[in-house]
Amino acid sequence: MLDIIFVKGGFVMYVIVALSIYVLGIILFKAYQFYTGGVFNTQFIDRAMQLIKRGELTDASQLLSREAGPLARIMRVSVDGVMNRDITMKSREAEIARVGSAELRYLESHMRGLEMASSIGPLLGLLGTVIGMVAAFSKLSESGARVDPSMLAGGIWQALITTVGGLVVAVPAMGAYYLIDSIIERVRATMRDVTIQTLALEDVFIKNEKEQEKREIMEREERARKLMEEQAEMLGNPRGAPQSSSTLHLLNPSYNKF
Repeated sequence: MLDIIFVKGGFVMYVIVALSIYVLGIILFKAYQFYTGGVFNTQFIDRAMQLIKRGELTDASQLLSREAGPLARIMRVSVDGVMNRDITMKSREAEIARVGSAELRYLESHMRGLEMASSIGPLLGLLGTVIGMVAAFSKLSESGARVDPSMLAGGIWQALITTVGGLVVAVPAMGAYYLIDSIIERVRATMRDVTIQTLALEDVFIKNEKEQEKREIMEREERARKLMEEQAEMLGNPRGAPQSSSTLHLLNPSYNKF
């Protein structure tokens, strides 16, 4: 039955079959890509954010280095950027944007193929239908006055086969495109969210560091003041100086009294 349909559909039907194989290959590839690439791996995010909020950036970076996926990589770049205070905020944001763009391009690979298949599938079906209709009316005109309605009906039936084939390819391709695109959009939104949270916490880290430096300066000043006070007391009452008249008598005893 299928071979008859392919033959009746003409050469356009073979193009549609090749397009369906291409669509199936893309769908299988994207499923393998997402599964092995750690796209659905999000369990580490809460643990990493807890470490980041506590200021344990080194531990957070080590945790993220052991995880796979675009979310782990973009979070690690953000954490490493916060830890490296030698680079400016503009350079840090540019590096995060570069890595995030590369990760999204990898996820969006072959998406244009699905979009193309969902667009040209119905057009190929329409092309096959038009070609079939032309052939049917051509045979009808050759019959002259002996018009057989079954001849026209058979030609139309053959022509509509390609339309059905084009829609059968286009509908799954379009559904797979929107499904995969929604997954990528969710990953993009999560990447943006964790990056903003990490960079926003940098202001808290800087504030805490300034407060710590201020406390250390105050402690040093307090120690210096106490040291100066102790030195002033020592200069006012030198060690070894007689403290009272009785001490003078003890230090200078009279040997003339018996």
